[in-house]
Amino acid sequence: MSSATGYFVPGTSWLHRRNPFTKLLGLALVLLAAFLLPPVVLPVLAVAAVVAAWTAGLLRPLVRAMRIPAVLLFSILVINAVFFPGATEKLVSLGPLSISREGLTFGLISAGRVLVAFLASVTFLFTTLADDLLESLIARGASYRISFVVLNAVQLIPRMQARAGAILEAQQARALAVEGSFGRRLRALVPLIGPVILGSLIDVRERTFALEARGFAARPSRTAYRVVADPPIDRWLRWLIVAGSVAVVVVTLTGIVR
Repeated sequence: MSSATGYFVPGTSWLHRRNPFTKLLGLALVLLAAFLLPPVVLPVLAVAAVVAAWTAGLLRPLVRAMRIPAVLLFSILVINAVFFPGATEKLVSLGPLSISREGLTFGLISAGRVLVAFLASVTFLFTTLADDLLESLIARGASYRISFVVLNAVQLIPRMQARAGAILEAQQARALAVEGSFGRRLRALVPLIGPVILGSLIDVRERTFALEARGFAARPSRTAYRVVADPPIDRWLRWLIVAGSVAVVVVTLTGIVR
């Protein structure tokens, strides 16, 4: 992973070949369905995201990425199961604490929604090059500023990870102990945080100067050096995705499915 490509994993799968705007709309549809439709759709959405990643050859990277939200999902489940307000039906008592049915149900639903959002978002990042996403948004009339904000958001974590890795290697070369016990690793974070934050601020300033020098806010129309493929099938897919999103909103507002 590099700061330029972000989390993008090169490939030629059917998902890699889709237009970035199509995949962005698909991601929006999955998020709408996960948070608006009844919880019964969550297993279907999770399986669909995993199958999509598997058919794109990204199952192993997706499984490795699961270590990122694992603690969050576990904490959502445990905290809601034990401390859910107004719970009346207790399943298991653990001294002064107890696991309630209402809290466990709410925790499973909340964790399921976060899991679906994570799976869909990571699959999107794995198959979408940030530069192509930027050009695709601008080609459809999106604001340059908004598109650049999206690009920066996609590349933010990879840039910080690359910078932290370089600083850590430099500190190791200067005999800073960064391996060993948990306490030693924790102490090694202290001299790492300052340079990472300072480097991020310097990077923002340099990017600002570079954008101004290249006439980022200029009004005349521009030409793009990158041409993002947009096959006819993508146009049909976008119409289907938009129709699906409208259907999700209508079903939610009318309460047809509960």
